[in-house]
Amino acid sequence: IRSLHVDESEVEQALLELLPGPLGDFLDIGTGTGRMLEVFASQARRVLGIDLSPAMLAVARTNIERAGIANGQVRKADMYRLPFASESFDAATIHQVLHFADDPGKAIAEAARVLRPSARLLVADFAPHDLEFLRDEHEHRRLGFSDSEVAVWFKSAHLKIKDTVHLPGDPLTVTVWMGVKPGRRVATAGRRQDGKN
Repeated sequence: IRSLHVDESEVEQALLELLPGPLGDFLDIGTGTGRMLEVFASQARRVLGIDLSPAMLAVARTNIERAGIANGQVRKADMYRLPFASESFDAATIHQVLHFADDPGKAIAEAARVLRPSARLLVADFAPHDLEFLRDEHEHRRLGFSDSEVAVWFKSAHLKIKDTVHLPGDPLTVTVWMGVKPGRRVATAGRRQDGKN
């Protein structure tokens, strides 16, 4: 699949430009191999990846240990029911996950719930396409997302879209949407990832 879109390094560069540090507490939803934790570890105080797959969590754990990421960890969790208090994170990513989701809007709403005021959510996924084999052979539930439908989900989750970046490939275009949670950021020193002191 990676051969069908722009090089992942270009996507990662776009993510870093949209989400520069310092980030405080960072959450990667559907972390897979843990790559987003590697990308953002130097930008954040703490990086945490969640995934439902024990096999992928094992891969991610190995990868972050090999990369020497001392401020990172992974844990099993459901993106529709995140085991964190509201307003626990300063930034979150949902990278190449939504096309597997039964309810993308619900995943975005749950991500927004755990973000602190002024925190940012980055969603990276495919623009609309017609490659049915991705549904048949790779379990994609959605063949990409339009800017307008993502905007509806962000609005419903009380996130304001601040930026949208399209990275055209052949034949797939990767789009990155950045939303910001309204409100004024407050001091978060001493707060744990679960939101408790």
